[in-house]
Amino acid sequence: MKYNHLLVLFFCCFCIVGCKDTTTDKSEGTSVEQKAEEPFTATLKFVAKKSDDFCMLYTEDGTINFGEKGVWKAIEGSENEQEVTFVLPADEYPTQLRFDLGMKKDQEDIIVKGIKLLYHGKTFEAYGSKFWSFFRADENQCTADVNTGLVKAVVKDGERKNASLYPQSTLKQEIENLAK
Repeated sequence: MKYNHLLVLFFCCFCIVGCKDTTTDKSEGTSVEQKAEEPFTATLKFVAKKSDDFCMLYTEDGTINFGEKGVWKAIEGSENEQEVTFVLPADEYPTQLRFDLGMKKDQEDIIVKGIKLLYHGKTFEAYGSKFWSFFRADENQCTADVNTGLVKAVVKDGERKNASLYPQSTLKQEIENLAK
């Protein structure tokens, strides 16, 4: 008799917990969730003849005091134009960006072709000489020809420095526009 009561109780609990409304449309909630989770991405177009590691450093406080926040990507050397995409964590949004173009001492000159920033369906693109309106070469590390995009690392005391591109003041406004 006790088993019958337990069986009925189990069946009632199963029906209450197991039943749910299957007529709701989940497509609206999914698109809102996907948009909320869409991370900030930056795609850099370049030519680098040797394989190396590139890094995009970023700040969230509006300064150019770049610290530990960065995304590293390995790149394959090629004579052809290629691109690398840096994806920030979904809960972070930059106010400034810096690119470090390689760590290897035998890296040759790099040609930067441009950048594409993407956030929540909004896009900002700067290619060719327009790119240099938003970035500048770190004169202690490299030089850049704004007409050709050629970035040459500084060689000091026989040692090649690591090329770095810092933001111009105009970049901050473009990044802010993507978040609006």
